[in-house]
Amino acid sequence: MLGIRLSDPIGQLVGDPVATIRPTATLREAADALAADAVGLLVVVDARGVTGVFSERDIVTAIVDDVDLDDGRVRDYATSDVVQVERSVSVLDAAAVMSEAQVRHLAVADRGVVTGVVSIRDVVTVLVEERQAAASN
Repeated sequence: MLGIRLSDPIGQLVGDPVATIRPTATLREAADALAADAVGLLVVVDARGVTGVFSERDIVTAIVDDVDLDDGRVRDYATSDVVQVERSVSVLDAAAVMSEAQVRHLAVADRGVVTGVVSIRDVVTVLVEERQAAASN
């Protein structure tokens, strides 16, 4: 049980350090990183900082495109428009951002610096726990 409410800051859902990858990494390296870290999204970073995000859907797109995973590069499939919110935004407001942007993962920032990622699963867990607690009272 998380013990987090929809009105709490989304930053409370951020746990492990953000999983990152270089834009020059191969698609196989990205797939391996997604699996090894058990995450659905990698933050793409280079010497300048965050350049995008790479998700499991990007791997699927590359496979459908019949790209060799050892030749294809993360930069060719990553999304450069990173949808993010500040840590202080409520879980409910973060869920609204995810819904409006139609994304399953959301970068969470601390004063503009990405410090973690939350998934729709994290948000739904908070919603279900809050509804169950309300029903039992």
